[in-house]
Amino acid sequence: MELEKESQAFVEPEFDSDINGGYAWIILVCTFTLAVCSWGNNSGFAVYFAYYSENNLYRGATAIDYAAIGGITFGVGIGTGPLINYSTRTLGTRGTLILGNICQFVSLFLTSFSSHNQIWQLYLTQGLLQSFGLAFLGMPAFIILPHWFKNTGEKENYNIRNRMLTLSQGITTAGTGVGGILFNLGMQKLLETHGIRWALRVESFISVFLASIAIAFIREKKSSIQDKNEFKAYDILILSFPPFWLIILFIVFSMFAYVVILYTLADWTISIGYSPYQGSIVAAMVSLGITIGRPIMGILADKYGALTVSATSLSISGILSLAMWIPSRNYASALTLALLMGIFSGAMFVCIASINLTVLGYRIHRLSTLFGMLWVFLGTSSIISPIIGTALQMRGPKNNQYLYCSIFVGCSFLISAIIIIILRGYMLSVRQIESEAANADLTDEQYFAIRPRWTFVVKNAFNYTTDYWL
Repeated sequence: MELEKESQAFVEPEFDSDINGGYAWIILVCTFTLAVCSWGNNSGFAVYFAYYSENNLYRGATAIDYAAIGGITFGVGIGTGPLINYSTRTLGTRGTLILGNICQFVSLFLTSFSSHNQIWQLYLTQGLLQSFGLAFLGMPAFIILPHWFKNTGEKENYNIRNRMLTLSQGITTAGTGVGGILFNLGMQKLLETHGIRWALRVESFISVFLASIAIAFIREKKSSIQDKNEFKAYDILILSFPPFWLIILFIVFSMFAYVVILYTLADWTISIGYSPYQGSIVAAMVSLGITIGRPIMGILADKYGALTVSATSLSISGILSLAMWIPSRNYASALTLALLMGIFSGAMFVCIASINLTVLGYRIHRLSTLFGMLWVFLGTSSIISPIIGTALQMRGPKNNQYLYCSIFVGCSFLISAIIIIILRGYMLSVRQIESEAANADLTDEQYFAIRPRWTFVVKNAFNYTTDYWL
């Protein structure tokens, strides 16, 4: 059966008790904690964004400045994906994580001493330096986990114990939600009682302490250490493969929408007449949705396919933006919108590792190179996204400042869903051609040279009777 050949690509030659079990559970706890301290920490910027904007804290700074800083925080470090790969090759995963932990601690601690007359200091500390902290602390988990968690077995005999690749990513990225709740609500309270400077200092100490514990216990699997010998800043074979460019478009449009949601819902809540504290509750509801939704999305992706689940969740996010965000004017609808957006909008983070492995034909030795190239585009789009969102918000009508912003977010989500549907059809066509080849064990050159007809791609995009998990 062809599916069995596909499944074998996931399984190591000999039984390994640490695959989907054993020390893999410790690794999962560590990557979850790192997500709390990196992506979750970054989610707390929504509170600072609203505080800076509402209180005109830095003289001469505009909303565009704060949006740009948010974009820099999220995107610049991530955009240096090949540099992160090089760091893990030379310093090791633990060394890279330590470097990220130091950068993040120093960035927040220095921000607490920045002069409110000098906006450039905020650009350098909470913007640029924290960006590298986020990237070097948060990105390695995407490459670590596929070496510890695999998908095996046949589709008709689904067993969650044997299919944990995307679930592990879902549990890890749920740490973003837990961290978002912790830092949104906790830092908002500290802002009100002790001021901005102590909020930043407390956040820096909490993050560095928790991350240090996780780093102490994390370790690389032998297979991932061997893969470092395959390091490349770019890969011509992957660059020539059309699905690579479809993934890029998926990432770009997903980030255009996601970062806007992450950073602006708190400020939007304030703009419709509610307090900063209520805005922080709305931001925390996004994080609660992330905490609930991402593990569930991981289970569903392992059962029904990462591409199928991504297309569905992105479509729902687009519909919510257009049908619910635009008319929302009360606190109850704001909370509901935030919760649902948290559940459905982060498909890219949950499914990207599985999607990448699908595109690579499960050639895991090329995974880190593919991630490194993709991060460049993810980082770039993340920098641009909040600036676009804020510019659209400033041009919105007075009675609905976020009208154009919500339309932009909804359309971006729907476009990314369409791209994923096309990618699903393409990869299913590739699988069919691969299975029909006289020699099913294609070389890398033969695999990446496969070019299905686009008529087959369109036909397979909605083919759900296949034996493949797509």
